[in-house]
Amino acid sequence: MKDIKSGKNMLLIFMALIIVVIVIVVAPSVYQSYKEVFNPNPDSDKDGVPDKDDAFPDDPKEWEDSDGDGIGDNADNDDDNDGILDSQDYLPYNDGAIKVEIEKLRINDYLVLSQPTAKIYATVSIDDHVYMLPEEGIKELNIDQDETVNWSVTHNIDDKVGYHTIKIDLYYKDILNRDKQIDINGEDSDKNTGKNLIIEYYIGNSIGHQYPDGSTYKISDGSDDGNDSILFEEKDARIYFRIVTVEAKK
Repeated sequence: MKDIKSGKNMLLIFMALIIVVIVIVVAPSVYQSYKEVFNPNPDSDKDGVPDKDDAFPDDPKEWEDSDGDGIGDNADNDDDNDGILDSQDYLPYNDGAIKVEIEKLRINDYLVLSQPTAKIYATVSIDDHVYMLPEEGIKELNIDQDETVNWSVTHNIDDKVGYHTIKIDLYYKDILNRDKQIDINGEDSDKNTGKNLIIEYYIGNSIGHQYPDGSTYKISDGSDDGNDSILFEEKDARIYFRIVTVEAKK
């Protein structure tokens, strides 16, 4: 009887050892599953940012590294790594550029005799850097119709300068293939200097800032200045445009 009892005790001890081993092997995965089910967004450093979104999950003072240089934004004095200190940078988290978009044009008047079309192009100046649109050259447009052109130009800027001068001019080719300016400024009636648009554009403090405010395009119609007369008919056009702060071109 003693041998049978002793054998049972050994079996129980052996089974207990097996259970202990199983618990040791299985416990970590069970614990991990428990954490994932009951705490799916752990925050190891208790900084309010879940580890999955935290660039520094073990540092309660840092959670983001905008420029990927290994230094947290709170300690980094140049968060976009553009060489301009955040204290002097209007766009501290981005290297900025200005994008000028011309969505549509409407030529109000015949430009070459009574021809129903005309050869049109625009120039856009951003801080004295001049671009021609469209890039491929002159575009032939219909007279007295809204024409969607979707022209745009992007120019990298100095982020420590808040205001930048934007100038938009519109031209056509006359019967002798000479460049003639079209009036797109409906607020200035000066026949010599009031034809183009000049905007002092403020870049704001984030990507997506734009003129005009919101998501719409600014409409400017040269015929609104009322300077046409019986003896003088100015060549006018309407322009739909906007200016947007965007990420710099690399």
